[in-house]
Amino acid sequence: MPEFVTATGTIFYEVVEAEQPTAATPTLTLLHNFMSTGRSAWGPLLEKLTKQFRLLLPDLPGHGRSLGYPPDFHYGRIAEQLAALMGAEQAVDGHLAGCSAGGMIAQRLVQQKLVQPASLTLVSTTYSTNPRVTGQEQGLKPENFRAGTRWMETTAQLHDPHHYPGYYTEILLAEFRRLAPTSTIDLALDDLRTWQMPVCLIHGASDEFFPPLIVEQMAAVLPNAEVHIVPDQPHALIFRQPWKVADLMTKFFERIVE
Repeated sequence: MPEFVTATGTIFYEVVEAEQPTAATPTLTLLHNFMSTGRSAWGPLLEKLTKQFRLLLPDLPGHGRSLGYPPDFHYGRIAEQLAALMGAEQAVDGHLAGCSAGGMIAQRLVQQKLVQPASLTLVSTTYSTNPRVTGQEQGLKPENFRAGTRWMETTAQLHDPHHYPGYYTEILLAEFRRLAPTSTIDLALDDLRTWQMPVCLIHGASDEFFPPLIVEQMAAVLPNAEVHIVPDQPHALIFRQPWKVADLMTKFFERIVE
């Protein structure tokens, strides 16, 4: 597994080649949600996405095999580290997609002008975790996540074997509880008005963290956006209905990629 050294550690990542690669095949960078890993989040979509793209699939700093992380898991600093990785892999002007926290970091990459993506896909995410900005209460607590009864134990196994027993609980879960708008994302809708790339927004109608009105706000100001609200679905759609997300992304790319 390739690795990329940063100021605070090492990012481990995969490059998944396109099914029929050519010199013109674009790269799609896929960013996962907090407390997950690249392959556990995006794995079910890879086969379909490699029909169009070369894929860059990192484990975010401090997640999975990646070692070390910026203080407070600050998404702005993580975005800077990922931008450096994307530069090393010639992906800064490719396509970019993120789920939940990965979607927030993807927006940070754009807003901080660290990359110039050809398109942006945002799944189950928000432009701000500040209720005073969105006007929506956000239940961003692990206890609110609608998942199986053993999801904590399963999630721990994505991380502990690569660090030490209890790492997930001691570091990732504890840091997730401390996340704040200043360390995650707190954009204004006016920021989004300046983004000219095509944007695909995919969201569950019953998202327990970010009400769908947030995504509708985003779609209303983005100059070139399409929005898909999936009925009866909660947060983290790539885990709930990966086939649906893959289908929506594929159709989006077919419309915009020459």
